[in-house]
Amino acid sequence: MTEKYRIAIVNSNSFGKVYTQHIERLKKIGSIERFMFDQQISGKELAEKLQGFNIIIASVTPDFTKEFFDNKDELLLLSRHGIGFNNVDLQAAKNHGTLVTLVPEDIERDAVAENALANLMSVVRRIIPSYAANKAGNWETRADFQGTNLTGKTFGVIGCGNIGSRMAEIFNQGFHGRVLITDPNPEPHAPKNWFRDNHPERVGLETLLESSDFITLNASLNETSRGILGEQALNRVKRGVYITNAARGALIDENAMLEAIEDRRVRGYATDTTIEEPTSANHPFFKNDRVIVTPHTSAYTDDCLFGMGEKCVSDVENFVNHKPLVREITAALALA
Repeated sequence: MTEKYRIAIVNSNSFGKVYTQHIERLKKIGSIERFMFDQQISGKELAEKLQGFNIIIASVTPDFTKEFFDNKDELLLLSRHGIGFNNVDLQAAKNHGTLVTLVPEDIERDAVAENALANLMSVVRRIIPSYAANKAGNWETRADFQGTNLTGKTFGVIGCGNIGSRMAEIFNQGFHGRVLITDPNPEPHAPKNWFRDNHPERVGLETLLESSDFITLNASLNETSRGILGEQALNRVKRGVYITNAARGALIDENAMLEAIEDRRVRGYATDTTIEEPTSANHPFFKNDRVIVTPHTSAYTDDCLFGMGEKCVSDVENFVNHKPLVREITAALALA
């Protein structure tokens, strides 16, 4: 007899690996198979590879496009193992009767912000190259690794939603700095009443670029924000700025960023994401010791990964038991 539910875990290196109880719970519902696809796989090929699977737990890649949904009408539920949805065509999903759910934003809020700060401080204080020099016995080169203080400086937050608002809190309360905020979305998605309670300085992008000693990128990726730090923007930054990115690689122009680092307009760049992922070992970022690239691990904490996995499993359990779904994002869409 054909199983009613077939569950695909797509491009996730973490779901169910440490917290195996999540896999055991899913096994009570249906068969499970893991897949790792190229980030650029076409929608039609992706649909063909996932033929017969009616529930998907999906990572940040690949893209579930209109072409994918046009070739996959049997998909009932797509549960994102994360808070973003820019890799899912939500209108196409709704048109084909697929429910799409997200992890609640507060599950990732602290973990992602803390990683953005850790990466920023690592590049500011030259932690990795100074460690390598010390390990190699080159103690006498330690003066080459001069950094700068963060306390009391000016901080720019691009994208003041769930993560950006937390970064603003850290900069203001932890480093007692001036915090400037700009957001490419008309209505930034910070927590309820956050703007009223925190009174941030809201400025235009040009003012933020020209004034900030440190910039954090936390905008959602869309046509408004794509390439927001391109050549033109990087020509306007305050010389010697440090930038951290815990959002999406495509928010910057990578070639322009390298040029800005090489001529010291940007003193250091810390990022948890690149335009193409997995990041190639030959990526030019790895050839510059003023750049830190981590492999999209901002959410990789005990607390966060457990919470994300718990949400995805609950999505599946609630769906098959006809219970309400939390953060079902397709429910709010109006059909075209």
